[in-house]
Amino acid sequence: MNNGTLTVVLVLVAIFVIITVVNVGIKAVKQNYVTETALLSVGSDSESVQGVFIRDEKVITYHGNGVISYEVSDGGKLGIGSVIANVYSSETQIEIKQRIATLENELALLERISNPGTTKTAQPSNISELFMQDYKNFLYHREQDDFTELQSQREEMVVLLSTYQLVTGKDAGYTVKMQSLESELEALRNSQEEPLDVIPAEEAAYFVSYADGYENQFSMQMLDSLTPEQLSDVKDNPNNDNGVVGKLINSYQWGLAAVVDNSERIYQTGDMVTLKFASTSEVVKGKVTNVNPSDDPKKSVVVITCDEMTYDLVQHRTENVEIIRADYQGIKVPRSAIHFKTLTDDETGESETVRGVYILNGEQPEFRRLNVVYEGVDYVISAQTKESGYLMLYDSIIRKGIDADGQ
Repeated sequence: MNNGTLTVVLVLVAIFVIITVVNVGIKAVKQNYVTETALLSVGSDSESVQGVFIRDEKVITYHGNGVISYEVSDGGKLGIGSVIANVYSSETQIEIKQRIATLENELALLERISNPGTTKTAQPSNISELFMQDYKNFLYHREQDDFTELQSQREEMVVLLSTYQLVTGKDAGYTVKMQSLESELEALRNSQEEPLDVIPAEEAAYFVSYADGYENQFSMQMLDSLTPEQLSDVKDNPNNDNGVVGKLINSYQWGLAAVVDNSERIYQTGDMVTLKFASTSEVVKGKVTNVNPSDDPKKSVVVITCDEMTYDLVQHRTENVEIIRADYQGIKVPRSAIHFKTLTDDETGESETVRGVYILNGEQPEFRRLNVVYEGVDYVISAQTKESGYLMLYDSIIRKGIDADGQ
């Protein structure tokens, strides 16, 4: 090979190396993508409103002398003739009654623990497993604010722990303690007086231990005539003045009324919704039974009727509530990653502009369509689908590094 030929070869190699280096550099710059993995998420089509509880209510009063002791908790069911409250001569008598109930419960627990059938068949390993399960249940009910189940779970844990001490010989028994409780109970019962009076329920109903003055202003019969003006000034103001003992709710069915912007008809009669309340973990299903328009198209009264009655749901007249119209599950996509692209059907030749994202398929970006089922402020949720060309779970979504032309 002569010098001229060698020179030409070296020049060509040098040019090839330079082109390769430049190409790698450009490719490295262009592939400096910011990505995120496509994961499942849930979105809610909802809004927060100030709701007013509408119920059929009757105020109960008592104008005699004495101190009232309730026999039923709020939201409790009463039959005809059931005792709402007893009237005693003094607070001391109520304290005696409460102390008797506490001691009777404690004595019942000790009798259960000391039952020979319990201690003879119990095994320490089994007790330990049951205790750990009850402890987990206790924590769960605490998170749910379910105080009734919380107390029940606590008693089960006390029984198990005490039984464990008995079967392992770490406690000789509870005979002395039980005798002490029985003596105290006898003394308290001897000092207990009969109630001065009894306040009965004259009809079957649910009970609430307060009144707020709106009992005669709202009822289930006026749902179709409620106006924004009627709801605007309602206050949460429990008050038991003037001899008020409480009130009876004559049906488990009640309504929640709120002023909403329904100019786009997002609420329609017959819609099923879910209610989440600010003061409780209660989640209640309900049905839109009334949509009352007003002169202002942005102020309509929507009424959601429910048929669940609990302690928490009768504690307020008005409350902040989230109305959930629908929940959506799919792949969460940031709006910053969304692009529009015109696609042409190979068979029909028709073009369509669609919304989608670019993903990394190996080292190359590829466009994937979205099937949007929910629109959030800074994200959308795309339904999962096995159809070719759509975004799929665990794809690497390119958030940055793609321009408007997909380059």
